[in-house]
Amino acid sequence: MAMAVSARSSTGGSLLRSPALALALAALFWSGNFVVARAVRDDVDPVFITLVRWFLALLIFMPFVWRELWRSLPAIRREWRLIAALGFTGLALFHPLVFLAVKYTTATNALITLSLAPVAIMLGASLIARAAPSLRQIGGTAISLLGAVVLITQGDVAGIIAAGFNIGDLVMLVAVVVWAVYSLLLRRRPADLSSTVTLVASIVPALPILLLFTYVAGSTMAMTISPAIGVAIAYIAIFSTVLSFLFWSYGVAQMGPSRAGQYIHLMPVFGAVLAFIFLGEPLSLAQVAGAALVFAGLVLIEDRRSPKAA
Repeated sequence: MAMAVSARSSTGGSLLRSPALALALAALFWSGNFVVARAVRDDVDPVFITLVRWFLALLIFMPFVWRELWRSLPAIRREWRLIAALGFTGLALFHPLVFLAVKYTTATNALITLSLAPVAIMLGASLIARAAPSLRQIGGTAISLLGAVVLITQGDVAGIIAAGFNIGDLVMLVAVVVWAVYSLLLRRRPADLSSTVTLVASIVPALPILLLFTYVAGSTMAMTISPAIGVAIAYIAIFSTVLSFLFWSYGVAQMGPSRAGQYIHLMPVFGAVLAFIFLGEPLSLAQVAGAALVFAGLVLIEDRRSPKAA
């Protein structure tokens, strides 16, 4: 695990240390989360499962990182504001906002709004660095965004616009801003705090917040554990929580939030492919064209000659 998220690792091939691969895997695992959630949506409470996923993630992490966590206590105490902010935004607040949004809007609208996250991250990074994004960044982001919208809507963009927007879309937009803040905060992680320790430490303040959300939402903590539910919880805890957040943190640290944020556009690509494989949902020509635009935008913005983005 540490090999995948540490640039200082002395073992493993360069592919395992590739930030592009890490970000692509994060997008893949998060896309799988949507497929899993759809498969068990009638059997689990979405707010409660968010609390469960981070509690299990903490249990998974502790045997591997407790020594490093103990050694890092002085740095954790020094950076407690940053760690609390990371826990509040990306861990505790983002997912409940998404669950709340999809109660009032369609999954299509929610995914389209989520596709604005790279734009929000790029604008935020530009404001912090007080430098306008390059034409390459703007062009790549625009192409990827167009591809994501075409893919999600299956080419029927006019139909989505005609359907209008509602309060759920506004809530989803707030979630996008929250995720942008989380991604930008990751760049403030000091060198003496590893990605893993930072993530584990940020789970601690996130859990009581999630417990409060669970209570306020009146979420049920009663859940019948069937084999399907057990597999779903294991996937959510291990892949779409532990590994995906580690990969995302590593990718942001290596590439910067602006470039890393573009990989969010891979989520509808992976989501469509996974839905085709596991749920039998057909792939349309518009979705294939949209995926091609997403990859074209990523290629355009991935200028290896440029320094790490802000």
